[in-house]
Amino acid sequence: MSDARNDLPGALGSAAAMLLGAAAIWAARDFSDLGAVFPRSVGALLVALGALYIALTVAGRTQRVAALGGSYMRRAATAVTLLAWAFTLGPLGFLASSAAAMAALLVIANHERWTLRRALLYAAASALVLIGLYSLFKIALQVPLP
Repeated sequence: MSDARNDLPGALGSAAAMLLGAAAIWAARDFSDLGAVFPRSVGALLVALGALYIALTVAGRTQRVAALGGSYMRRAATAVTLLAWAFTLGPLGFLASSAAAMAALLVIANHERWTLRRALLYAAASALVLIGLYSLFKIALQVPLP
């Protein structure tokens, strides 16, 4: 695995993803059968795909990616927004915290000039996505949401 082509940082990230997936599966052991479906499924995917990437790295089938261009400030703002969303889920509830996070992410990610039409389209699309996700989790999957 010492070949310069191999993606050792990616393999380490995959190992971390596998640990996170195993932790999600372990944490879901006390959930109801229906409530445990989502964390177990995502956890199993993290473990399986992480193991696959590590196997590909060992087999010499991966390459390190080229350095990324773009704004590190936008990346940092995205990470801070996602952390803030996670910590405000409980106190604000799913819809309010998700709407605020989505609005912040749209502001961070938008590279074009803001117009009234663009803002209205983003707001309508965001509302549809949030209502769809809320309906999927709360009604269809019966996942208890804050």
